[in-house]
Amino acid sequence: MPYITIESGSLTKEQKSKLIEEITQVASKITQIPSEFFFVTIKELPDENIGINGKTIDKTKQEYQQNQIKK
Repeated sequence: MPYITIESGSLTKEQKSKLIEEITQVASKITQIPSEFFFVTIKELPDENIGINGKTIDKTKQEYQQNQIKK
C-alpha cells in the first residue's frame, strides 16, 4: 500500500480534501496502482515552526501581505 505524507503549514478542510484527492489521482496515474490502495496523511505545522530564508513563515506571509497592499 503506497503511503504519502505531506507536511505543510495550516490548511483549510477544503484545501486538505483537494490536496489528498489530486495527489492520489496523480500518484495512481504515474505508478499505475489503483487509487484505492493509496494512504495519504497531512501533518500541519504552525507557521511559526517553519522557516525560509532565515524568517518564519508567519513573518514572511505578513511581509508579503503588506507588500500586496502597497501595490
